[in-house]
Amino acid sequence: MIQGLRDGREGIPAGLLAGLWLLASAALIWSGWTEITTFSGWDPDDQLRLVQLRDFLNGQSWFDTTQYRMNPPDGAPMHWSRLVELPLAALVLLLRPLFGQPVAEMIAGTMVPLLLLGWITFMLSRIATRLWSPEAGVAAALMTLSSGALLFQLRPMRIDHHGWQVAMAVLALSTIFWSNVRNAGIVLGIALAAWLHISLEGAPMTAAFFLLLGLRWVRNVREGQRLTWTVTSFSGSSMLLFFGTQAGAFAAPTYCDTISPPHIAAILWATLVMLPAIRFLPNDWRMRLAAAGFAGGGALAVILLTAPQCAAGAFGNLDPIVQEYWYSKVSEGLPVWHQAWRTSVNLGAGLLCGAISWLVLRGRLNRADRQKLDTIGFFFFYGLLLSIFVVRTVSVATAYAIPVTAALIAYLFKRYRRSKQPVQRVTFVAVMLVLLVPGAAVSSLIRAAPEKPKVDVRANVASSNGDCQSALSVRALSALPKGTFVAPFDMGPMILVQTAHSVLASSHHRNEAAMRDHIQIFRSVPDASRRLLQARGIDYLAVCDTEAELGFYEKKDPEGLWAQVKKGNVPAWLEPLPDRGERIRIWRVL
Repeated sequence: MIQGLRDGREGIPAGLLAGLWLLASAALIWSGWTEITTFSGWDPDDQLRLVQLRDFLNGQSWFDTTQYRMNPPDGAPMHWSRLVELPLAALVLLLRPLFGQPVAEMIAGTMVPLLLLGWITFMLSRIATRLWSPEAGVAAALMTLSSGALLFQLRPMRIDHHGWQVAMAVLALSTIFWSNVRNAGIVLGIALAAWLHISLEGAPMTAAFFLLLGLRWVRNVREGQRLTWTVTSFSGSSMLLFFGTQAGAFAAPTYCDTISPPHIAAILWATLVMLPAIRFLPNDWRMRLAAAGFAGGGALAVILLTAPQCAAGAFGNLDPIVQEYWYSKVSEGLPVWHQAWRTSVNLGAGLLCGAISWLVLRGRLNRADRQKLDTIGFFFFYGLLLSIFVVRTVSVATAYAIPVTAALIAYLFKRYRRSKQPVQRVTFVAVMLVLLVPGAAVSSLIRAAPEKPKVDVRANVASSNGDCQSALSVRALSALPKGTFVAPFDMGPMILVQTAHSVLASSHHRNEAAMRDHIQIFRSVPDASRRLLQARGIDYLAVCDTEAELGFYEKKDPEGLWAQVKKGNVPAWLEPLPDRGERIRIWRVL
């Protein structure tokens, strides 16, 4: 039996953490310089977030997140929160008088994700120190700053909400180990409310936190104080964020992709049940269990009764055409078995190390310390399960795995220092290195694996898409008279960032009707496509021939407009224009 868990007072030097963060930040800035200087970000969400930020700074209402340059003239409704735009807007406003708008955007888009990375690194290091030792804290910092799953969401110009989701998840986890239950409950409630406000994807993990706190209260009445503060803080913060960001929310349609009136009603129900129960049911654990079940089950029933369409999730009620042609192809929303095996193995390396570390450590701790390890294991394995069914949740699960893996590294480091046998010491070092950077270890093995020839073809296609859809290529469209484009979904936000043009649709689901027409334009017979183009007031059709979306239209609808254009059967009402940028083919709609 070993004594490993600490009270958290022995922290690692702040200077060391800062130095590691600065080195990692410098490397990320260097590797992402093109994305920074071209404002291209890393995916269409980053690009559209920058457009939303510009609109907000140019006077669009805090309560109005409609994107008016998409689906003109009505605009595309967006479910994004202004909350994550506040730090970006503050930095741009502060720096714009000194450097001008473009440079201010570059600095803000670089600083906000990197500051989030530093904060997450500090919190995970603190958790690992509390869980085990200062050596574990150092290991956790190194793992955070080298984790592909985390750096993917926290690199410069990654300005969408994904990094904030990870930050709220880690903050919520850290509060579980605070000894001051009042402060812990208040901060946990705020973190969970902010997480849900930023993205409803945090709902399953929020339920897990309340499940753990509720079960603790059922077992031990003294846990009621922490639960009281958490419920009160969560309810109050949710109300504040809801009414403070959504004007006329009760008059608007009920959406299932963000906090809406049914969710607020469910939160109020659970609050009104739990607070009196915690106060007046202190003696009988069976009564406490019944109250907790009544609160949780009633909250779920409120949502299902007032918004039954939400039982299918945020995307369950999409138009069938949009579901088939778009959402079923969005890999990040699919289970792990729908991913490329190399991607799954790479992303899963850190999770596997976390699971192994938990199993190894659990048999080596005394009962009190094992309970703390079980607490973090509860959230880690729950996150692991979620990431199997929805791969985009892997970042949170990876963050939760880091303190556990860091604890095993610290344990092995102690064994290494005590060992006198060279072979054993080398083995310890090798295992610690693999645990420290599991993604790099797996990547080395993957690169060593034999490749099939067709992989090279896909790589060439991806490279072609990258050139065609690059910021500099799309920027060349600015030479055309201002108009509205139909272009592949992922190309749309780049057009909005780099030009003054408008687009019909992009890969953002609330613009569902326009997305359906976008798809129908490419897949319908030319005469039907022409009627849609004219009804929508489309001026230009722009494509990259190798875009995967277009390949799907060509394969599934061989008589459709794009399949015919690809064969060279271009209708007379499409006037070819000179190619722009890198192989962007353009037609004017006559």
